[in-house]
Amino acid sequence: MTHEEKMKLLIDEKYPLSAKYDPEWIYENKMGCQCLWLVESLSQIMTLKPGMRILDMGCGNALTSIFLAKEFGVTVFANDLWVSPTDNWKRICNAGVENLVFPIHGEAHNLPYADNFFDAVVCINSFQFYGTADNYLSDYMAHLIKPDGQFGLVVWGPDKEFTGKVPADIGEKWWPDFYYFHSLDWWKWHFEKTGLFSIEAGDDLAGDGVRVTRQWAKIMEKYDNTHNNEIMRWNRMVAKRNSHQADDFRN
Repeated sequence: MTHEEKMKLLIDEKYPLSAKYDPEWIYENKMGCQCLWLVESLSQIMTLKPGMRILDMGCGNALTSIFLAKEFGVTVFANDLWVSPTDNWKRICNAGVENLVFPIHGEAHNLPYADNFFDAVVCINSFQFYGTADNYLSDYMAHLIKPDGQFGLVVWGPDKEFTGKVPADIGEKWWPDFYYFHSLDWWKWHFEKTGLFSIEAGDDLAGDGVRVTRQWAKIMEKYDNTHNNEIMRWNRMVAKRNSHQADDFRN
């Protein structure tokens, strides 16, 4: 596939807000997915209003943070462990949203924010890398979100949890650490069991989760069965932070 063909595939009519952005810029700053499609899809089921404070956890190269600021006028804290805040700041300034997006270096288990600081949290293709422990939400994340605030999540995973061996058609390239990829039902339970969140919405990008996986695989020239099957897909989910109680958190 030529570079020009890849650039055409990065523009998709199902995601008109993302289509406004330069595909060369998206491709140059890619980190594992077409993150603008994913964050646009998530924004369709979240409440995002100008002036809200948003935590963009695992923002990578801050493309999603820039998108949220530009499209919704929200203030975004672009939090990442691996990408330099200075590098992200250059991208933020070049995009003209330096008054709305603030790059932060923060480890997921030691986040430098006040309790009840955020109106919403957004995680695009990142939460599975640090948030699967049973106590993660209760010990490290929930207290940052205001009561009735939203937690928006987009993750890649199977249509349902594997109860035995990984299916043969994707097993060849399934490494042991891939077990952090979970189904949507698993993620719903992961949030609900804490008692701190209620699920408001969730689906496979309104039926587009498999197609988006395959289209990105074409762009990245990944022709393996891991990406081209009916099992793995992108899922989106929104959970509401329940009102605080005295015993919400450990002291």
